[in-house]
Amino acid sequence: MTENILQEPILDALRITQLIPQKPPFVMVDSLYEYSHLAGKMGFTIPADNILVQNGRFSEPGVIEHMAQSMSLHRGYRGFLAGLEKPETGFIGSIKSVEVLILPKIGTRLTTYVDIQHEIKNVTMVTARTEDENGNIIATSDMRTVTVI
Repeated sequence: MTENILQEPILDALRITQLIPQKPPFVMVDSLYEYSHLAGKMGFTIPADNILVQNGRFSEPGVIEHMAQSMSLHRGYRGFLAGLEKPETGFIGSIKSVEVLILPKIGTRLTTYVDIQHEIKNVTMVTARTEDENGNIIATSDMRTVTVI
């Protein structure tokens, strides 16, 4: 990752929800650890009452949504730095590849690394890797996100 310009991690749930367009109960990120223009490190501890938890595990759609919201948090912090008053809205435009290796249990601390590969107008091509607190790879993805302008 290029130089982290985040002075200190953002761990406050209210502050996180100010940086993303998603709102409870559909928030799948709870921390921003590192930020650079082209990369970021985000986190999420899976709560038992999360709407994408099934049978005590974070579902595959939950893991994918967490990766997409990690990108959203990156974009939201960039918007904050640029002086935007509210986060831009976006969505997953396409998923080139995704591999979910493990469905993590409730209480697992996820760490996701996003790397922006290319940006063309409002389309961002991004790779993401999600790990648990032991460094086990949970999932990887290569997707395009689209920002609504």
